[in-house]
Amino acid sequence: MPDAELARNDEIQKKTGYHHGNLRNAIIDAVAQLIGERRSAQFQLKDVAALVGTSQPAIYKHFDSKQALLVETAIVGYTLQKQFRDYALKVAAPSPLQKLLGIGYAYVHFAQTYPGFFLLMKYFETDEILRSKRYQQQRDETLTLVRGLIVEAIELDLFVDVNLDLAMTLLQSVAFGLAHQYIGEQIEYVARELHNDKDLVARVFTLSMDSLLSEEGRRELQQASYNPFA
Repeated sequence: MPDAELARNDEIQKKTGYHHGNLRNAIIDAVAQLIGERRSAQFQLKDVAALVGTSQPAIYKHFDSKQALLVETAIVGYTLQKQFRDYALKVAAPSPLQKLLGIGYAYVHFAQTYPGFFLLMKYFETDEILRSKRYQQQRDETLTLVRGLIVEAIELDLFVDVNLDLAMTLLQSVAFGLAHQYIGEQIEYVARELHNDKDLVARVFTLSMDSLLSEEGRRELQQASYNPFA
């Protein structure tokens, strides 16, 4: 595959700064930056204002409260994660196995690229975030997609006839564990000889999925290790 096809597309290039007077987006980016740096959602709006270069009253023109700001930041995080996922699915082969691997790669790469958004969505969800219908819809869309691909893999005899919830738990645990280790900079200590291996994510996903695979699935997986974010 040509090198150009290995690159992330322009849609998911990391945003920086306060561009074109878009204060609302700059505020959201600042929240994600603070969470990523502090590994905590314990910040004040004055911290956000200082980072953006604006005033607290200006923030209140866009968001009623800190909680409202966290809700919108989480929603933007899911939107960004979906862009990574959509890109991975776009370049993946039609097989449900390759699509599942692509989603796994996208999940980990999103966490590495946007740790603040990831931490908010996975560690610091507030009651207000969980009650947001838009956030619930985004989360349900992701779960429905993954469940559908697992069912398709079972129907095509690529997976053994495994319990759907068990398969979901396994794949989520692997993706979440890898993402956590990368953003916590733990890979270097956990796997000293492998932390610079650009294929480590592919190798871990391949190994973890083996318990779900039929013989046909194993044969196909040997050709399904392409990582779109390598």
